[in-house]
Amino acid sequence: MRWCWACKYNLSFNPTGNSRSMGTPSKRHGLLKVAELTGLSLSTVDRVLNDRGGVSDLKRRKVLAMARALGIRPGLPAPFTGPMIVDVLLADSTTDHFKRLDAAFDRQAQRLSAHLTLRRQRWSESTPQQLLDALRKPRSRRHGMIVIAPDTPEVHQALNAIVAAGTPTVLLTSNLTDVPGAVYVGIDNYAAGRSAGRLMSQWVGQRPGAVLLVVNSLAYFAHQERAKGFIDVMTRHAPHVAIVGPVECFDDEALTQAAVASVLKHQAIAGLYDTGSGTPGIHAALSQADAQPVWLGHEASALHATLLRTGVMSLVLDQDPEGQVQASIDYLLHRQGVIDTPPQLPLTMKLVIEENL
Repeated sequence: MRWCWACKYNLSFNPTGNSRSMGTPSKRHGLLKVAELTGLSLSTVDRVLNDRGGVSDLKRRKVLAMARALGIRPGLPAPFTGPMIVDVLLADSTTDHFKRLDAAFDRQAQRLSAHLTLRRQRWSESTPQQLLDALRKPRSRRHGMIVIAPDTPEVHQALNAIVAAGTPTVLLTSNLTDVPGAVYVGIDNYAAGRSAGRLMSQWVGQRPGAVLLVVNSLAYFAHQERAKGFIDVMTRHAPHVAIVGPVECFDDEALTQAAVASVLKHQAIAGLYDTGSGTPGIHAALSQADAQPVWLGHEASALHATLLRTGVMSLVLDQDPEGQVQASIDYLLHRQGVIDTPPQLPLTMKLVIEENL
């Protein structure tokens, strides 16, 4: 029996007939209309809508798009033969965010293993050519792309070529400035930075000292947006507070500890906002200096829960990596005509404090 994507996702369609009753007058009229409007033969349309194979993916997509437009919806086959192949390209980070992404992709791959292939590849941030090679030289055909990438001209060029070739592409977690054909799946990072800035401006009050802004890498648009949003709001609501940074620490524990310790040697820190995952290094530096600034960070984790409960951290902004993975796959399924409803974007940011752990 043919597997049905619609059944898998428990979708409710507006019934116009049964996909197995193509011989009825109304169904035959529908077939003729699809053939006429697509310029394909009646036999090709019939093979596609009855999932008999022997038709190219390009023609399948053309027929199915027209069938959906005409309301011939129940039980439509997938717009390609075989499993849906999606390339997932992530940096080789070991931070909590990437661990949660990995676990979420594991669950999705297991849940849809017979019908969806997630080809995951890791690339080293110290060797960006690995990412470019993975983008430009896929191992075989792919029906979709999910990628976290730095905001560079070389990446823009490679991804624009992929989009132009007709491959639906998701920019996960961090947007890019010049890939208009791709869709961004993640939170509004500028709003996240503004939220952190508004809370910091209120909580830091008249405490003596500056506010330190620590970021992962400004090569990523997400960190550019968070830093800009934070600075914009702090400048407006707490103009008397000096901001040190943004200081790039690349989520490296030793580098982060050294950077925070260096600032503490020269001045007091009233507040600290980390847009990335530098928590272990920050905690070590603050503990060594016996400093207790207002500390805002990102990502819900076991370590952050402990620091919130002990009052070391004040608040964590969480971007829901699990929701990002689900929305990315749903977007690609929607683009391929497998499901009707696209995900709601951007995703909602969560604010975590001790009281709602």
